Order: sequence, then C-alpha cells, then structure tokens
Amino acid sequence: MNKLYLRVPASHIAAWPDSVVSYALCSNDGHVLGEGRGTLTELSDTINKSKITLIIAASDVTILRLTVPPMSEAKLKLAVPNLVEDQLASDISDCVLMLGAKPSKSDATNVRTVAVALRSWLQQISKSLFALGASHVRAMPEQLCIPYQENQCSARLEEHLQNECASLALRFDGDSGMGVLLGAEQLEAEQNEHGIEQYLDTLVHLSPSGPISLEISGELIDQYKAVIVANPAWAERVTVRAFNWADTIQTAKTVSVNLMSGINIAQAQRIQWQIWRWPLLFLILVVVVNIIGLNSAYWGLKREVRTLNMGISQTYKVSFPKDVSVPFPLQQMKKNLSIAQRNSGQAAATDFTVLLTELGSAWRSINPQQLPKLVSVEYKDKALLIQIKGALPQEELQRILSSKGLSLKKNNAEVWQIKVTE
Repeated sequence: MNKLYLRVPASHIAAWPDSVVSYALCSNDGHVLGEGRGTLTELSDTINKSKITLIIAASDVTILRLTVPPMSEAKLKLAVPNLVEDQLASDISDCVLMLGAKPSKSDATNVRTVAVALRSWLQQISKSLFALGASHVRAMPEQLCIPYQENQCSARLEEHLQNECASLALRFDGDSGMGVLLGAEQLEAEQNEHGIEQYLDTLVHLSPSGPISLEISGELIDQYKAVIVANPAWAERVTVRAFNWADTIQTAKTVSVNLMSGINIAQAQRIQWQIWRWPLLFLILVVVVNIIGLNSAYWGLKREVRTLNMGISQTYKVSFPKDVSVPFPLQQMKKNLSIAQRNSGQAAATDFTVLLTELGSAWRSINPQQLPKLVSVEYKDKALLIQIKGALPQEELQRILSSKGLSLKKNNAEVWQIKVTE
C-alpha cells in the first residue's frame, strides 16, 4: 500500500475539510510517485487506497523538552499532564500529549520530548479522513519533519496569499522546534520586497545565533536570495533552499511522535469494508449458488418421493379396493400380504416354525465342536430367544443367518435374539 503525505494548514486559516493541502504520494521504499495540491475531496480515491501521514502545522503543535523523573513508561504517561500543565495556556484536558522516543542509555539527563496539540483539531482532521475511507492515519509535528543538520537552525516558510499571512516553522535541534503564524497585521499583504524583509527579520529574531537554513517555495527562491544578499547581516547567516518532498519524507520517517495515537480509536479499528468488499461479494455469490443448487436437488427429490408415493397408493387401491383411506399404504400392504399368506396356509417369515427351521439349518452348518450347549429356545415378539452355555461362534453364525435374512443380537451373556432383518 502506498503512503500519502499531507501538509495540513494551520487551524486558524484552514477551512477544513475544503482547504487546499500540499500532498505527496510515495511507495513503501520512499520513492515519490507524485506530488501537488488539492482538496480532500479531490484526493478521496488516493486517501481510500493509501496509508496517511499528516504533517501538522508547527503553529498548532507545541514541542516541550522536559527532564522527567526515573519511572516506567506507563507511569510516566500518567504523570506527563501534571508535568506540563503549568507551561500550557490551554486546558490540559483539551490537549493531546505525546511522548517522544526514549533517550539512549548513554544519556544520563533523562530529557524527553513532549508534543502538545489541541484534541478538537486533531479529531476534526481524522474524522474527515476516516469519512473518506482512510484506514491508517499518523500525524507528526511539522517542525520535526524539517531536514536538519547539527549546529544550525532549520526553518520552513510558507506564504498564504489568500489569507494574507505566512506559516513559519523552526527546528533548533534534533528534538525541539516551534512554529508561528505571521498574520496580516504584522506583515504586508502584497508579495513585495518589504514583506520579504519582515519575514526574514522575524526569522532571524526567533532563531538562535548561528547559521540558518531556510526552506521556501521554489518559485520564490530568487526573490529571497536578492533580499538576503542586499543585507550583509543576513547573508552571513541565512541560506535559502527549495522545499523538497523527498527530503521531508525521509526526515518524517525518523519522527517517533504520532499525534493521532488515541484519537478516534474506535473509527481506526472499525472493519474496513472497502478492503473486503470483493471477497465478501464472492462469498455471497458462492452461498447463493449453493443454496439454489441444494434447493433444486431438494425439490427434485421431493417430486420423486411424491411420484413414488402416488404409485404405491394406486397399486394398493387396485390390490385392496375395499380399503378407502390408508395413511401408510406400503406397511399396510405388507401386513395384508402376511395375513393373506397365513390364511392360505403359508407360513410367514416371522413365524416360530420358520425361525426355528432357519436356526436349525444354520446351527447344523457349524462345526459341532465349536457350538455351545443349547439350554432353551423361546419365541417372543416375533423373535427367537436362545439361551446357551459356553462361547457362541458369533461371526460365523451371523454370516449364515444374514444370508437367510435374519439378524443375531446379544441380549446378555447367555441369551441371544434371532429375528427377521428389518
């Protein structure tokens, strides 16, 4: 899945979610596939298919550096609100506080980075993205995404001509930075030399002593260079370079702070039906096809059963016209045939004499040395109950009786039942 990077404008000037944002689409290996500007609606298809990384305007995120007491990570997260409450102008309950990565073991100062942002603004951003089908959203401070070199201040300046203001982000070192929104009351609304001078003057005053590397839009490079060269004090400190998405993306990969942790968790963990829509449709199709097939087979068998029952009923009515209504014609026909056989002097298969004759024939077919002593023979419920003394060759006797349509069943240790197989 590709990654989509979005530069979110400052909350004070954003008409979210209709604001125009700068974006870059890159592959998993960091190769930039495309970049430009557009609204969330215009980027909806890409948002739905990509992992989202938001670069939150530096003016909306406060970066604090705190010396924290030695304690576990879980206890430290609970203690952070109390540690930073005095340094914030907003109510601590309205803010999201995220700890940076743990310091290395060689660092004895135990200083940690804490990023603070308004919860309502982050929720508004995430809600818009999840509504467009986003499934994975991260957010990080812009000041920590500026390419940085040791012993220099890195800055990024973006002018918003429509809002007559500019966003300034500064990174002082690897873990600290700040951002300000320079409004029309401070700066010239028109894009001229005087306005650029005031931008640069603000930058120099906010930056610590030392060299400053300033990122600016590529089309403004020449104008800024001309103003800097004209001022020797600035020329010694400030160098200008064009904003580059590839460098920003590589720097963002090193940022450990994710401001979206804990924001809209319920939405982030919801089932992403867009991903499963085709497998689910295929599963539904398979189920429907099987249901149709099973029902077709069922109705075919049911028609066959109905036809057979009608045939049996017709045959029974022809054979026994005096019987008006018979619910089970097949069983009644067997019963009537058995009665007719008895009335004509023929023995039924369940009669005592027939069963005893078949048993005697099977008994004589077995080696006499293998046969137990026959104690008694009893006729009960159309079956023979024989009592023996000794071991009965069950398998051989069962095989012979089965060929005659009889079954052999053991009632207890010495009593066996012989009856017609149903």
